[in-house]
Amino acid sequence: MIRPLFVAGLAVLALAACEKKTEAPKPAPTPDALAHSPAPATPAAPAVKEIVYACADASVLKARYPDDKTAIVEYGGKTRTLTVAMSASGARYVGEGLQWWTKGMTDGLVAELKPGEDVASGKPVECIAPSGAAG
Repeated sequence: MIRPLFVAGLAVLALAACEKKTEAPKPAPTPDALAHSPAPATPAAPAVKEIVYACADASVLKARYPDDKTAIVEYGGKTRTLTVAMSASGARYVGEGLQWWTKGMTDGLVAELKPGEDVASGKPVECIAPSGAAG
């Protein structure tokens, strides 16, 4: 006798667990309520950090990295958009007659690219970011 009651009790519990709870539908917003409701928040674009490097030739190089394939570099009075290029180590960017090769975000080498060059043949200038600038 206890066994059929036990089985029946389990069946009732199983059905109760499967019961779908429904909530009363929310009323549609009125035009007046829509006019006074705040606009939905749009996610802000992540800030692109600028790192300022002091270079061995007494110049300043400013670099921004809007994504993992691009460096926007201000050097020698020009702003240039460089794209990532193959390197054995570090991150190397080239474009618009300039090569910017970084090791981490604190040290870099900048060199002019001669026409037709993919890798700068001239002597690079060492640039160093102040401590804490790349953090």
